[in-house]
Amino acid sequence: MEKKRLPVVPTYFHSLDAFRGIAAVIVVLYHWQVFFYPNDVYAPGGEQNTSLPLYSVLSIFYTNGMVSVDIFFQLSGFIFFWLYADSVASGKTDFRKFWIYRISRLYPLHLVTLVAVAILQALMLQRVGHYLVMPYNDAYHFLLNLFFIQSWGFEAGSNFNSPSWSVSVEMFLYILFFILCKLKWHTNKALLLLFIPAGALMQHYGMLVGKGVFSFFLGALLYYVYCYILQRKNIRAYFRVITTVTIVLWTAVIISYYIYPFLQLAWMNNIGRFRPGLSPAQSADAYGTVRNLLFRVTVAPCSILFLVLLETVKKPFHHRWSILGNCSYAIYLLHFPLQMALVLVMYQLHVDRSLLLSPWTMIAFIGTVILLSLIVYYYFEQPVQDKIRQVTLSRRKGILAS
Repeated sequence: MEKKRLPVVPTYFHSLDAFRGIAAVIVVLYHWQVFFYPNDVYAPGGEQNTSLPLYSVLSIFYTNGMVSVDIFFQLSGFIFFWLYADSVASGKTDFRKFWIYRISRLYPLHLVTLVAVAILQALMLQRVGHYLVMPYNDAYHFLLNLFFIQSWGFEAGSNFNSPSWSVSVEMFLYILFFILCKLKWHTNKALLLLFIPAGALMQHYGMLVGKGVFSFFLGALLYYVYCYILQRKNIRAYFRVITTVTIVLWTAVIISYYIYPFLQLAWMNNIGRFRPGLSPAQSADAYGTVRNLLFRVTVAPCSILFLVLLETVKKPFHHRWSILGNCSYAIYLLHFPLQMALVLVMYQLHVDRSLLLSPWTMIAFIGTVILLSLIVYYYFEQPVQDKIRQVTLSRRKGILAS
């Protein structure tokens, strides 16, 4: 009888890159509302403007696009525990090397976009009379951004290139991750599990790092679930179950949002039994929180697990699937300064912003962002990253050799 071939773990998950790239584009869609806040001041609920382009189709992204950031954090948790945890714990990757790799990847574009937004916001204040949505663009917050700590609780509010808040949180998570690995606590599943409610509690009290802690360590546990499945003889059976669950979950999301809001109706009909004093507005807010929580702990992790098992059980995706993921960081950091530049040009030319309600305008803008992000990745991010690593790491080798 022929022995059954065991699945081979891919050396790289191109599907996760594709997933991250799609999530980055969803963030751009979510931020399209930036153009339409009254007097360019953020207003809760502004994203529910039904006149936004293709609202009947894209409303799920306009109203819930922020959960894409949770996907980023979960992907980071999975990938870092997969690629770096054992290497850091064994001493193969020291703090200097680890930090140079992270800084060389994230800091150059962050610095460029930070300076660009500072200039653009100054122009907005001079020519339009106010900032665009982000109110705290002073020297103090610029300094926080320089040190990548603009979302660690020292900030007064949204500032400069606001999407970079999640990258600041990532920096916090990298330090926490490295400490756990050096202490060899990275395999302690109970400890990793405790970080999830701790993150939720931090987020409840308005700490942005809590959102990252919650999802990053959920991604870490997801990695260990993947490892557990790899050790089973019936890995394909697990894959079929995860595939079915993922399809059911996404189907439920689409049906409940576009066809019949059964989750919301169930919530509204039963929440009064547990919280009789809630007003309709408070109940709606609580439902939004619970809905997003359910997405974070079910749909997002199941989707990631499905993708890695798909590449494990079937075959690895072609490297072309990584193209959008490669430029996802640029998409994420470039789209807000490009929005600011567009507002300034339209103001200078006396073009009404109603032009931005056209689907074709939005499609052209997103296409431009993606094209520019590809150029930036291959001709700026990657070369600068390689140069920094070459200079700093090779210099270190030379010192050790001498």
